[in-house]
Amino acid sequence: MITRSRIVDWYVALVTVAGCSLLVWLTGAERLRVATDTRGFWLFALLLFLGEVFPISVPRRGGEVDEVTASTTFAFALMIGFGTAPAVIAQVVSSIVADVILRKSAWKIAFNAGQYALSLGAAGALYHLMGGDLAPGLSGLIPFALSALVFFVLNTAITDVAVGLSTGVGLRDYITKDLVFQAQATLPLLALAPVVVASADESLWLVPLATAPAIAVWWGTHLALENARLAGELRGSLDYQRELNRLKDDFVAVVSHELRTPLTSIQGYVKTLLQLSPDLPEEQRRTFLEAADRQSERLRRLIEQLLVVGRIDSHVEPLSLSWVSLEEVVGRVTDELTPRAQGHAFDLRIAANLPRVQTDEGKLHQILSNLVENALKYAPPDTRVTIKADPAVRGVAVAVADEGPGIPPEAHERIFERFYQVDQSATRRVGGTGLGLYICRRMAETLGARLWLARSDGSGSEFALFLPTRAPAEPLPAVDDGQSMTASV
Repeated sequence: MITRSRIVDWYVALVTVAGCSLLVWLTGAERLRVATDTRGFWLFALLLFLGEVFPISVPRRGGEVDEVTASTTFAFALMIGFGTAPAVIAQVVSSIVADVILRKSAWKIAFNAGQYALSLGAAGALYHLMGGDLAPGLSGLIPFALSALVFFVLNTAITDVAVGLSTGVGLRDYITKDLVFQAQATLPLLALAPVVVASADESLWLVPLATAPAIAVWWGTHLALENARLAGELRGSLDYQRELNRLKDDFVAVVSHELRTPLTSIQGYVKTLLQLSPDLPEEQRRTFLEAADRQSERLRRLIEQLLVVGRIDSHVEPLSLSWVSLEEVVGRVTDELTPRAQGHAFDLRIAANLPRVQTDEGKLHQILSNLVENALKYAPPDTRVTIKADPAVRGVAVAVADEGPGIPPEAHERIFERFYQVDQSATRRVGGTGLGLYICRRMAETLGARLWLARSDGSGSEFALFLPTRAPAEPLPAVDDGQSMTASV
């Protein structure tokens, strides 16, 4: 099976080989006429090189970046004034040297060289076949206009095909849209080439003056792209704020419900005991008190979560470091959660040679407790929750896996976000505030640890935690990377 990356490799190789072959043919087929005006040639070549060194970056799909440069003005000026071969050689050499200076990858350097050779070579061949001459009137304008159009279309299309093949987007629509954008920046630069040549014919001192419009077009394009980028960031920021406000509203509603539920239960049990205590048997009174105790514990955990979030976001969560045994911490977590296991079985796979780690035992206990409690809440009863711990390079690797329904793929990048819950409906099967996994990740970061979703499919989910052997002496500032997790505790 031919993969997309293999097709892209073949395409890059084809463009590179074809461009180099054309360059070799042009060099042998056409006598270089640089000697007729050495100063003019080197001036145009220098301006061409500077245009390549200072491009305008244009973001593309798939993380690719296109570039708009003022070099096209001087490449075409070389073609008009000195012939196709000198222009192609100067353009390719400038492109390679500039790409090396800008530290581009080898395949991009080769591709850009081949792309320039093909597009400028085809334009130059057309220009000279039509008897190109900068004579006044249509006889001089038509060859130049057609060759400029050929260069523009080829140069843009060759790049767009590479981007389209690598990202899998529809080539026709993508090329059509990009041609419109590139036309606004490239065609004005090409149109200035005859002005530069005519200025050089009068005096080389006029060339810098004639290049001013090209610089103005380049700078105007740069400002337009920068404004578009800033506008896009502003729109993204506004969208993020709207989403955050929505999540906060949902959070307030959820927390209100989560607070009312245990309070209502506690109040109901206490009122029943006050009213009917003399008539209730001892066993039933004890049952009511145990139920009230469970609900008060639920309420305590919720309030503690809110306090922890406040401390983490304020960067005032202190560390209390000691040498900790993972086996002992895992044992305490499973012992505490066994009464709420609802038939779940704990499968502990702790390596015998597991080293101790220097960390905050309380925070580690809370992270593991939240992860295991999540597994208990979202996996069906009578399934297995697996907790693994193995030695790793400069630390310990811990994993908590369940046999639940898994996390939808669209939620994989959001489950660690504050307030986010996979099931946000009013009829959720389990409760929660959307803070548990957020707390786990942020707390792990303060320990110098790393927490991520290692796997989630139809057979269940697995969360991985890497703990360094030594934690930082001071809490590390948590990085809000926008990643998220599934439903939370």
